[in-house]
Amino acid sequence: MVDIYRSVRPLQNFVDNTTAYVYYEVRNGERPDIVSRKLYGNQNFYWTFFVVNEALHDGLQTWPMSQEDLFTYIEREYEGYAITTNPVITRDSDGLIVAHENSLAGSVPGTTKGKFQLGETITGGTSGATGTLVKKDLDLNQLIIQNVTGAFIGDPTVVPTNLTERITGSTSGDFVDSYQAYKYAEAPHHWFLEGDKEEKVVTNGAYITGGEETSDITFKSNRAVVEEINDERSRIRVIAPSYIEQFADQFETLLNA
Repeated sequence: MVDIYRSVRPLQNFVDNTTAYVYYEVRNGERPDIVSRKLYGNQNFYWTFFVVNEALHDGLQTWPMSQEDLFTYIEREYEGYAITTNPVITRDSDGLIVAHENSLAGSVPGTTKGKFQLGETITGGTSGATGTLVKKDLDLNQLIIQNVTGAFIGDPTVVPTNLTERITGSTSGDFVDSYQAYKYAEAPHHWFLEGDKEEKVVTNGAYITGGEETSDITFKSNRAVVEEINDERSRIRVIAPSYIEQFADQFETLLNA
C-alpha cells in the first residue's frame, strides 16, 4: 500500500499543468479502487485521488459516501433533538440586567457556569420525553439531546400562542422553556440572511440580543450541510490517464528520496 500520509504533495509541474488533470463524478457507492480501474485499467492508482484532492487528504474517511451510507451516518450522528429557547432580558430601573430568563448561559448576570450539565438526563415537562444532554451550543442556542425516548415539544408557529414545555435537568435542577424543538438532523447548522448566496453566518435575534430579525434570515440544516459536503467530495480531480504513469513514478521517487 502506498503511504499517502508522508509529507509529499502533488509535484508543482503537475499542479501548474491543467492538462494533466480531468474531473470525475464519483457514482453512488463507487470505491477508490473501482474508479482507478475504470480510469486507468489498474486499481492500484487509487491513492492518487487522495493526493491531488485537498478535501480527501485525510484518507478513506473523507471519500464520498454512498446514499445508503450517508443516510445511516446522518441517522447515527444526528440522532435526537436540538432544543432552543427564547431568552428574555429583564432590567431594573437603572437599565441594568438583573435576569436573563431562558438563557442557556445562565439567568444571573456575571455567572459563567451556564445551565445544565453534560451527561445529565433532560425531561420535557409536558411531553414526558427524556434524553441525555450531549452538547450545549451557545452560539446557536441549542441543547443537543440524544438517546431520546418520546418527542420533545417546541413550535413558535402555533397560534394563538407558542407551543412550549418546561425542560428540566435531573442532576443540575436547571430548567428553561422550550422555543423550538427540532429533530437534530433538521436543526440549524447556521443562520444567514435571506438571499445571501455566500451564506455568511449571522446570529438569530430570537436567541441572541442584537442578532438579525428572524423574519430576515433562514438556515441550512445539519442534514443539508452533510449532504452538500458529500456532493462536493463526489466531484474529484484526477490525473489524466496519459499522465498517470509519469505522476506515479515521480511521486514514488520523492517518497523514497
